[in-house]
Amino acid sequence: MKSVLPVRIESHQFRNRDIIGGNAALDFVNTVTGRDQSPRDWIDSYKRLLEWAAFVHLLPERILRALAKKAQAKPKAAAMALARAKVLREALFEVVTRIISGRAPPKRALAFLHQYWIAGTKAHELRFDDGRVFVNLRNDALDFDLIASLVAYRMVEQVLSLPTERLHICQGPNCSWVFIDSSKAGRRRWCDMAVCGNAAKFRRFQKRSRGRRSARH
Repeated sequence: MKSVLPVRIESHQFRNRDIIGGNAALDFVNTVTGRDQSPRDWIDSYKRLLEWAAFVHLLPERILRALAKKAQAKPKAAAMALARAKVLREALFEVVTRIISGRAPPKRALAFLHQYWIAGTKAHELRFDDGRVFVNLRNDALDFDLIASLVAYRMVEQVLSLPTERLHICQGPNCSWVFIDSSKAGRRRWCDMAVCGNAAKFRRFQKRSRGRRSARH
């Protein structure tokens, strides 16, 4: 469940333009960019994983602070959890892209997703209040794998339950980000029109210009 091309790990400060998936689970997959040409991994440490989780509001601040403190005390355990989260990330990419292309996801990827989805489910509890039942994160859910487990939980509960035609992969080069197409027509092709979309328009313009020059000679 690894990217075909070698991945370069780099430090990255997350910005709003990095969050285009329509769901935190897909945005986690997109923390590797450029999978089709020059893959870059933006999660260079467990601390960075916590920063990403904070940026997408995956966990309450009190839990993030508790995990950060725990990671300082047990850096090797945190590093091992990070490695597992990255294996999950590749499994999620395989599952989503196979679904987009109309093929069955690999059984090993589904099994890995299932394992973390169950853990994510167990991290929640049901609470009855004011005549309603609420799903809440347990106060004692402070495992190093919690971020990965919640990503898997959201992937199963919120992403894979969508119509498959709403899941897309960016058609721009050196991108391969995945996203939910919530447009009315369902024809979104790019992660961001201002980035990959405009780049594609420029390439088409250059190709037409070269064609016209060739025709004149």
